[in-house]
Amino acid sequence: MSQNLEAEIIDEIKSSLDQTIKKLGLIGEAIIQEVKTKSDFGDLCTPIFQIAKDNKQNPMNLAKEIALNFPKNQFISSVLAEGGFVNYKLNRAICSKKILEFIINNDLFYTNDTLKGQNIMIEHTSANPNGPIHIGNFRGSIIGDTFARILKSQGANIKTHFYVDDLGHQIPVLVIGYELLKKYNKVKPNIKIDHYLGQIYGITHTMYDVQKMKQELKQKYNIDMGANFYWLEKEENKILLSKEIEEKATHDELNEYKKQFEFLFNIQTDIYKRFKKLYDTLKECIEKEKVNLPNDIPDLNRRYMDQEKEAVRIVRATCSDVLKGQKEELQLMGISHDVFDWESDLQWSGKVDSVLKKLDQNGFLIKDNKARIFESNKAANLEGAREYLNLKDTYEVPNAIIVTSAGDKLYILRDMAYSLVKIDHYKPDKVYNVIGKEQELTQRQLNLALRALGRKDAADKIWHLNYEFMELKGALTRMSARRLQYITPLELLEKTQTAVLNAFLKERDYPQKEKEEIARIVVVGAIKYAIIAIGLMKKLVFNPEEVISLNNNTSPFIQYAYARSQNILAKTNFVWKKDLAKSLTALKEDEEWNLIIELIKLPQVVKDAADQIKIELICNYLYEIATLFNKFYDTHRVLDAETEELITARLALTFTTGKVISSCLALLGIESPKRM
Repeated sequence: MSQNLEAEIIDEIKSSLDQTIKKLGLIGEAIIQEVKTKSDFGDLCTPIFQIAKDNKQNPMNLAKEIALNFPKNQFISSVLAEGGFVNYKLNRAICSKKILEFIINNDLFYTNDTLKGQNIMIEHTSANPNGPIHIGNFRGSIIGDTFARILKSQGANIKTHFYVDDLGHQIPVLVIGYELLKKYNKVKPNIKIDHYLGQIYGITHTMYDVQKMKQELKQKYNIDMGANFYWLEKEENKILLSKEIEEKATHDELNEYKKQFEFLFNIQTDIYKRFKKLYDTLKECIEKEKVNLPNDIPDLNRRYMDQEKEAVRIVRATCSDVLKGQKEELQLMGISHDVFDWESDLQWSGKVDSVLKKLDQNGFLIKDNKARIFESNKAANLEGAREYLNLKDTYEVPNAIIVTSAGDKLYILRDMAYSLVKIDHYKPDKVYNVIGKEQELTQRQLNLALRALGRKDAADKIWHLNYEFMELKGALTRMSARRLQYITPLELLEKTQTAVLNAFLKERDYPQKEKEEIARIVVVGAIKYAIIAIGLMKKLVFNPEEVISLNNNTSPFIQYAYARSQNILAKTNFVWKKDLAKSLTALKEDEEWNLIIELIKLPQVVKDAADQIKIELICNYLYEIATLFNKFYDTHRVLDAETEELITARLALTFTTGKVISSCLALLGIESPKRM
């Protein structure tokens, strides 16, 4: 892996500084830092205040003495003292040549091996296999995929995992509806399979809820709510207002049923209005079979849990169809996973029951009939727990129900077993769970459970990579698979593509196929960049018009700068050769220099992004590079500069800038179009 040239230059200057301090008989150590506010004094500086204090000298006088005694250094053109600072002006000719030559000759100059030998697992997306991915977990997909790329650039061995949550109530709801449509040869998807199955899930769930409510009213109060078990008529609400039911139900019970009726009727009306044909078809199939959904759904879940052959076949087939569609949607954005871990495999292995038994043996369970409650706060007081999770001593962690009063094991219990599988089976040095902020408490409880199990080693390797909520501007803020109310990545892509075509490709005289390809690249980049650039812990309101702006910190702004560089190069026959390096010493203008010294910062920016888990740092860097390149291009002639040497040098600078931009975008999983 390549070295960090910026660090090499600073280290050499620091060595000269240390020689000077030693020569003057001073104690203490001084530092070299960047001059944040550009001035005529220099590019780097050393604040003298602390070393002056250590040596009981006046900082301004000491700065002058250090500057006067500073030895010659190949990278420095001048050393000046000013107000308690030693300022270093870098030799533009030498540094420009060294920096550009270094980047041009090292394709992976921004990488390093600081994480070499580290095995890191990143679990992200992990959407339920009952419909399409929505933008809630899709933000995690972008974050997880990008962070994986960044860690790979630091030498880490990365495996990305997707946890297939195929247990629980929601999967049999979908499977039963899907299987009935298959039986009557009514499966006719006119959309992506995961979107289609999501509609089946929402419709079947609505009929399940309606039937369940009607059955309860019949069993508890002997009240009939109409002849159709799967459908609510508005007039049926009158039954809940009748004296007959008022005499049988308490006031509170009756109010709850009234609210439930209104809730279900509104959902039914909304879904039926949007998906009338599929709703009618599915209802017809269920009515023919006289399906008892409240009975058959938990029964199928139980049979699947027990590994009954037919149950396994139909559940796995349905989940696989959903996953196929989800993978296709992720692939549109250039995202894939290395491993898919099935929750059911975990359950069948017996590891979930082992975890439950161990928590009991270690004294961290509260038993309430069939219910089991994990004592999270008790575990928080184990050695090192609060420090690792950054919890105050006064914070009381809520306990977690892990088995319901009906005896059903909840997903958090299976996640405890999965966490141990991650560590013991895959043997990573670190695990990042890329999960939204709404799971913050669950992730804490999960980590504490590992400690309660006596597995501090595992708990100390697992990190919650947290991120905030995302929504589409102008769309509903509450997403629900149950109500078929969500925004999918495909919808984001389509809305953004329309904005791109209308904004700046409409007037381009390009072949239609090229327009479509440019639009695809720009759209994918715009979506990814918008999700990353804002930072992980800021709520994102996605606006298709804003994310394609050519004037702000957006991917199209960056891609346009790259396309601009390629357009310049396309007008020449420029090919880099080693004997051209001597021309690079001609680059001395401020706009050239400011761009050059920014280009060499990329290795440190990428390292900081990895170390600090701040992938937005790369976006901020890209915006700075694109801005500086535009300023350079707008200020100086390139193809008709004053001399052949300067033309060659500026072409080399243009070539290097394009290389840095495309390398950065590739780290983010974004392509670089040569024309826009």
